[in-house]
Amino acid sequence: MLTVVAVVAAVVVRQGRGSPLRLRRVLSAPVALVGIGLFTGVGLGGLAAVRALGPADVALLLVGAAAVAAVGVGQGRTLRLETRGGVLWTRMPPAGLGWWLLLAGLRGAMSLVGPGLGAPVAASSATVVLLLGVNRLGQAMALVPRARATGVPAADAVATAEGRGAPVRTGWSGSGHPTVDGRSAAASPDPGRGRERRRLGREAGTGPDRRAGRGSGRRTSSGVRRERRRGGAR
Repeated sequence: MLTVVAVVAAVVVRQGRGSPLRLRRVLSAPVALVGIGLFTGVGLGGLAAVRALGPADVALLLVGAAAVAAVGVGQGRTLRLETRGGVLWTRMPPAGLGWWLLLAGLRGAMSLVGPGLGAPVAASSATVVLLLGVNRLGQAMALVPRARATGVPAADAVATAEGRGAPVRTGWSGSGHPTVDGRSAAASPDPGRGRERRRLGREAGTGPDRRAGRGSGRRTSSGVRRERRRGGAR
Protein backbone atom coordinates (compact mmCIF):
# COMPACT_ATOMS: atom_id res chain seq x y z
CA MET A 1 0.00 0.00 0.00
CA LEU A 2 2.85 2.40 0.78
CA THR A 3 4.35 1.61 -2.61
CA VAL A 4 1.11 2.59 -4.34
CA VAL A 5 0.93 5.83 -2.36
CA ALA A 6 4.54 6.63 -3.33
CA VAL A 7 3.79 5.97 -7.02
CA VAL A 8 0.72 8.23 -6.94
CA ALA A 9 2.69 10.96 -5.18
CA ALA A 10 5.44 10.75 -7.81
CA VAL A 11 2.86 11.03 -10.60
CA VAL A 12 1.27 14.08 -8.97
CA VAL A 13 4.64 15.82 -8.55
CA ARG A 14 5.69 15.05 -12.13
CA GLN A 15 2.42 16.32 -13.55
CA GLY A 16 2.71 19.52 -11.52
CA ARG A 17 6.22 20.22 -12.79
CA GLY A 18 5.47 19.19 -16.35
CA SER A 19 7.08 16.47 -18.43
CA PRO A 20 7.54 15.55 -22.11
CA LEU A 21 4.57 13.65 -23.45
CA ARG A 22 5.36 10.05 -24.32
CA LEU A 23 2.32 8.50 -25.94
CA ARG A 24 3.59 4.94 -25.57
CA ARG A 25 3.81 5.39 -21.82
CA VAL A 26 0.40 7.07 -21.67
CA LEU A 27 -1.15 4.08 -23.46
CA SER A 28 0.89 1.25 -21.92
CA ALA A 29 0.85 2.34 -18.26
CA PRO A 30 -2.92 1.80 -17.79
CA VAL A 31 -2.73 -1.66 -19.34
CA ALA A 32 0.19 -2.59 -17.08
CA LEU A 33 -1.57 -1.32 -13.96
CA VAL A 34 -4.79 -3.16 -14.77
CA GLY A 35 -2.82 -6.35 -15.37
CA ILE A 36 -0.95 -5.96 -12.08
CA GLY A 37 -4.19 -5.21 -10.26
CA LEU A 38 -5.87 -8.33 -11.63
CA PHE A 39 -3.20 -11.02 -11.82
CA THR A 40 -0.59 -10.35 -9.13
CA GLY A 41 -0.43 -10.50 -5.36
CA VAL A 42 -0.38 -6.70 -5.24
CA GLY A 43 -3.90 -6.81 -6.64
CA LEU A 44 -6.64 -9.41 -6.68
CA GLY A 45 -4.26 -12.28 -7.33
CA GLY A 46 -5.41 -13.92 -10.54
CA LEU A 47 -8.39 -15.31 -12.43
CA ALA A 48 -9.38 -17.68 -9.65
CA ALA A 49 -9.73 -14.81 -7.19
CA VAL A 50 -11.63 -12.72 -9.74
CA ARG A 51 -14.10 -15.56 -10.37
CA ALA A 52 -14.61 -15.96 -6.60
CA LEU A 53 -15.81 -12.38 -6.21
CA GLY A 54 -19.34 -12.05 -4.90
CA PRO A 55 -22.08 -10.13 -6.71
CA ALA A 56 -21.75 -7.19 -4.31
CA ASP A 57 -18.00 -7.01 -4.94
CA VAL A 58 -18.51 -7.04 -8.71
CA ALA A 59 -21.20 -4.37 -8.54
CA LEU A 60 -19.16 -2.07 -6.33
CA LEU A 61 -16.06 -2.57 -8.49
CA LEU A 62 -18.00 -1.68 -11.65
CA VAL A 63 -19.46 1.45 -10.07
CA GLY A 64 -16.07 2.45 -8.68
CA ALA A 65 -14.33 1.79 -12.01
CA ALA A 66 -16.84 3.99 -13.85
CA ALA A 67 -16.35 6.78 -11.30
CA VAL A 68 -12.53 6.72 -11.35
CA ALA A 69 -12.54 6.53 -15.18
CA ALA A 70 -14.70 9.68 -15.26
CA VAL A 71 -12.20 11.37 -12.95
CA GLY A 72 -9.43 10.30 -15.35
CA VAL A 73 -11.26 11.91 -18.26
CA GLY A 74 -11.46 15.11 -16.25
CA GLN A 75 -7.73 14.92 -15.53
CA GLY A 76 -6.94 14.39 -19.20
CA ARG A 77 -8.97 17.43 -20.18
CA THR A 78 -7.41 19.58 -17.46
CA LEU A 79 -3.80 18.82 -18.36
CA ARG A 80 -2.20 21.73 -20.20
CA LEU A 81 -0.38 21.00 -23.44
CA GLU A 82 2.75 23.06 -24.08
CA THR A 83 5.45 23.05 -26.74
CA ARG A 84 9.00 22.99 -25.42
CA GLY A 85 12.00 22.36 -27.63
CA GLY A 86 9.81 21.28 -30.52
CA VAL A 87 8.02 18.51 -28.59
CA LEU A 88 4.78 18.34 -26.64
CA TRP A 89 4.78 18.64 -22.84
CA THR A 90 1.95 18.14 -20.37
CA ARG A 91 1.51 20.00 -17.11
CA MET A 92 -1.24 19.84 -14.51
CA PRO A 93 -2.31 23.29 -13.27
CA PRO A 94 -2.84 23.76 -9.52
CA ALA A 95 -6.59 23.48 -10.03
CA GLY A 96 -6.04 19.95 -11.32
CA LEU A 97 -5.14 18.77 -7.83
CA GLY A 98 -8.87 18.77 -7.14
CA TRP A 99 -9.23 15.75 -9.42
CA TRP A 100 -6.68 13.83 -7.36
CA LEU A 101 -8.54 14.74 -4.15
CA LEU A 102 -11.77 13.54 -5.74
CA LEU A 103 -10.10 10.28 -6.73
CA ALA A 104 -8.88 9.75 -3.18
CA GLY A 105 -12.36 10.57 -1.86
CA LEU A 106 -13.97 7.97 -4.13
CA ARG A 107 -11.53 5.32 -3.00
CA GLY A 108 -12.19 6.21 0.64
CA ALA A 109 -15.93 6.00 0.09
CA MET A 110 -15.57 2.50 -1.35
CA SER A 111 -13.59 1.44 1.69
CA LEU A 112 -16.29 2.75 4.00
CA VAL A 113 -19.42 1.44 2.31
CA GLY A 114 -18.00 -1.81 0.94
CA PRO A 115 -18.14 -3.94 4.14
CA GLY A 116 -21.70 -2.81 4.89
CA LEU A 117 -22.79 -3.79 1.36
CA GLY A 118 -21.21 -7.22 1.62
CA ALA A 119 -18.32 -6.30 -0.68
CA PRO A 120 -15.19 -6.69 1.46
CA VAL A 121 -12.87 -7.42 -1.47
CA ALA A 122 -13.90 -4.32 -3.41
CA ALA A 123 -13.35 -2.26 -0.26
CA SER A 124 -9.89 -3.72 0.40
CA SER A 125 -6.53 -2.39 -0.70
CA ALA A 126 -6.30 -5.21 -3.27
CA THR A 127 -8.31 -3.13 -5.76
CA VAL A 128 -6.26 0.08 -5.47
CA VAL A 129 -3.86 -0.71 -8.33
CA LEU A 130 -6.70 -1.94 -10.55
CA LEU A 131 -8.72 1.24 -10.04
CA LEU A 132 -5.63 3.38 -10.59
CA GLY A 133 -5.11 1.66 -13.94
CA VAL A 134 -8.73 2.34 -14.91
CA ASN A 135 -8.23 5.97 -13.89
CA ARG A 136 -5.16 6.29 -16.10
CA LEU A 137 -7.06 4.68 -18.96
CA GLY A 138 -9.74 7.38 -18.70
CA GLN A 139 -7.05 10.05 -18.71
CA ALA A 140 -5.45 8.56 -21.83
CA MET A 141 -8.81 8.52 -23.62
CA ALA A 142 -9.11 12.29 -23.12
CA LEU A 143 -5.45 13.23 -23.52
CA VAL A 144 -4.38 11.34 -26.65
CA PRO A 145 -6.91 12.95 -29.05
CA ARG A 146 -6.05 16.39 -27.69
CA ALA A 147 -2.33 15.77 -28.14
CA ARG A 148 -2.72 14.56 -31.72
CA ALA A 149 -4.94 17.51 -32.59
CA THR A 150 -2.14 19.96 -31.73
CA GLY A 151 0.09 18.70 -34.56
CA VAL A 152 3.13 18.84 -32.26
CA PRO A 153 5.07 15.55 -32.06
CA ALA A 154 5.38 13.65 -28.81
CA ALA A 155 8.82 13.14 -27.28
CA ASP A 156 8.97 9.42 -28.05
CA ALA A 157 7.94 10.01 -31.69
CA VAL A 158 10.79 12.52 -32.13
CA ALA A 159 13.30 10.15 -30.52
CA THR A 160 12.22 7.29 -32.79
CA ALA A 161 12.35 9.44 -35.94
CA GLU A 162 15.79 10.80 -35.08
CA GLY A 163 17.09 7.28 -34.46
CA ARG A 164 15.92 6.19 -37.90
CA GLY A 165 17.04 9.40 -39.59
CA ALA A 166 13.49 10.00 -40.83
CA PRO A 167 11.51 13.26 -40.86
CA VAL A 168 9.08 13.82 -38.01
CA ARG A 169 5.41 13.88 -38.91
CA THR A 170 3.86 16.69 -36.94
CA GLY A 171 0.23 16.38 -37.98
CA TRP A 172 -2.02 17.08 -40.95
CA SER A 173 -2.26 20.14 -43.12
CA GLY A 174 -5.47 21.84 -44.10
CA SER A 175 -5.28 20.28 -47.56
CA GLY A 176 -5.44 16.79 -46.11
CA HIS A 177 -1.78 15.96 -46.72
CA PRO A 178 0.45 14.86 -43.85
CA THR A 179 2.88 17.56 -42.79
CA VAL A 180 6.59 16.89 -42.46
CA ASP A 181 8.55 19.28 -40.26
CA GLY A 182 5.66 21.74 -40.48
CA ARG A 183 5.36 21.63 -44.30
CA SER A 184 2.81 19.83 -46.41
CA ALA A 185 4.17 16.65 -47.92
CA ALA A 186 2.42 17.51 -51.19
CA ALA A 187 4.43 20.75 -51.38
CA SER A 188 7.71 19.25 -50.19
CA PRO A 189 10.37 18.68 -52.85
CA ASP A 190 10.65 15.09 -54.06
CA PRO A 191 14.29 14.10 -54.69
CA GLY A 192 13.19 11.34 -57.10
CA ARG A 193 11.26 13.76 -59.25
CA GLY A 194 14.21 16.16 -59.29
CA ARG A 195 16.53 13.46 -60.54
CA GLU A 196 14.00 12.49 -63.21
CA ARG A 197 13.76 16.10 -64.43
CA ARG A 198 17.56 16.38 -64.65
CA ARG A 199 17.79 13.12 -66.58
CA LEU A 200 15.14 14.26 -69.07
CA GLY A 201 16.96 17.58 -69.41
CA ARG A 202 20.23 15.84 -70.28
CA GLU A 203 18.48 13.63 -72.77
CA ALA A 204 16.82 16.66 -74.30
CA GLY A 205 20.22 18.31 -74.71
CA THR A 206 21.54 15.32 -76.69
CA GLY A 207 18.26 14.36 -78.29
CA PRO A 208 17.14 14.17 -81.91
CA ASP A 209 16.88 17.95 -82.37
CA ARG A 210 20.47 18.54 -81.39
CA ARG A 211 21.67 15.62 -83.48
CA ALA A 212 19.59 16.97 -86.36
CA GLY A 213 21.22 20.35 -85.92
CA ARG A 214 24.70 18.86 -86.14
CA GLY A 215 23.66 16.93 -89.22
CA SER A 216 22.32 20.00 -90.95
CA GLY A 217 25.60 21.79 -90.18
CA ARG A 218 27.57 19.05 -91.87
CA ARG A 219 25.31 19.16 -94.86
CA THR A 220 25.75 22.96 -95.09
CA SER A 221 29.53 22.64 -94.99
CA SER A 222 29.46 19.98 -97.70
CA GLY A 223 27.32 22.21 -99.86
CA VAL A 224 29.82 25.09 -99.52
CA ARG A 225 32.73 22.86 -100.49
CA ARG A 226 30.85 21.64 -103.58
CA GLU A 227 30.07 25.26 -104.60
CA ARG A 228 33.74 26.15 -104.25
CA ARG A 229 34.81 23.23 -106.41
CA ARG A 230 32.31 24.21 -109.07
CA GLY A 231 33.60 27.81 -109.06
CA GLY A 232 37.19 26.62 -109.48
CA ALA A 233 36.16 24.48 -112.37
CA ARG A 234 34.72 27.48 -114.15
